[in-house]
Amino acid sequence: MEGSTDPWRGVPPALLRISAMVRDDIVAHLRRALPNEGVGLLAVNPPDELAGGITAVRFYAGTNAEASATRFTMEPAEVIAAFREIDERGWRLGAIVHSHPHGPAVPSPTDLREARYPDALMVIVSLALPDPDIGAWWIGWQDGRLAPVRVPIDVG
Repeated sequence: MEGSTDPWRGVPPALLRISAMVRDDIVAHLRRALPNEGVGLLAVNPPDELAGGITAVRFYAGTNAEASATRFTMEPAEVIAAFREIDERGWRLGAIVHSHPHGPAVPSPTDLREARYPDALMVIVSLALPDPDIGAWWIGWQDGRLAPVRVPIDVG
């Protein structure tokens, strides 16, 4: 994104707040992508330094150009359109979202190897069980360490 800087200043946010409505949008889109991995982008408000977290404001559903159950690439035109709107609204790219149809909500070696946006969280939704499991991960450490980020769902 033009003019993008590290919104977390080199450390992971304490948490990623997601409303029940945004969570439902994410899960519905990712289920529609089955048996393949689904993909999308999550826009957030700029970090709230007092609360130590970020708040999701919109999910941008994407098309997995790989059409694969183990890999994903969001269609470039969809990424550009989402980035344009995120910039126009003063939001930030908060996370790259994708699903694991049969595995846990943790980054796979492929996910880590192909990660291209260290300023954004990696949100993975496991669809292996009837109730989806959502994991968020900070991958921005220079030494390659992963840091889990709490994802409370706001039902209000």
